[in-house]
Amino acid sequence: MTESQLKSFPSFKDLPIYDESDARANSIVSRPEIRECSTIQQVEDCIHDPHLIPLGGLRAKTNGGHIVIAYFGRRPPGKPSSQ
Repeated sequence: MTESQLKSFPSFKDLPIYDESDARANSIVSRPEIRECSTIQQVEDCIHDPHLIPLGGLRAKTNGGHIVIAYFGRRPPGKPSSQ
């Protein structure tokens, strides 16, 4: 998935996307119970899961260039999905 594809989802529009070498990426990837999504379909599935909240993304190098991986975390118990 590309950065523009991920940013096309309204819930990711204002969230950070860090390079994998950026120390700030740890704020996303080191959380407990995260879910990684590397395809548009996976992101769509997670967005519709009321137990998950979008956290941001990570740019990763591949043999063919860069891809973006979306990260979701578990919604805290008792917190409505509208927040």
